[in-house]
Amino acid sequence: MKRLRRWLVGRSMVQRALATPVPPLLLRRPPSRVVIGLALIGASYVVGWPAIAALGAIAAWLKAPQLLLGAPALYGLSWLVFAGGLALIGRGSVGAARACGLLLVRRLAERFLVDS
Repeated sequence: MKRLRRWLVGRSMVQRALATPVPPLLLRRPPSRVVIGLALIGASYVVGWPAIAALGAIAAWLKAPQLLLGAPALYGLSWLVFAGGLALIGRGSVGAARACGLLLVRRLAERFLVDS
C-alpha cells in the first residue's frame, strides 16, 4: 500500500494539484445560467436511453409496436437538450471544470495520499 501511495504522489497530476492554490472562481456560487445548463445536460441523459427503454416497455405492455417509432425522436430530443445545456454553460466553463477536477484530485490526495 505504501508503494502505491508513493507512486500516486509521484504522478504529475497529483503534484500539480497539490501545488496549485484553490482558484477563487470555485469559491463563488456558480451563475444561474451554469446551473440551468448543468441541469439540462443531466436531463438529456434521462430523456435519452432510459426514456427509450420505458417507451419500449410501454409498447410491449400495450402490444403496440408502432410506439417504437417515437424512439428516434426521443433520442434526437435528448441531443437537442444536451446541446442547449452546453450552449448555456458556455466556453468559459471549461477552465472552471479543469480547476474543479484539480481541486478534486487535491482533496483526495490530501485525504488519502499525503501522510499527516
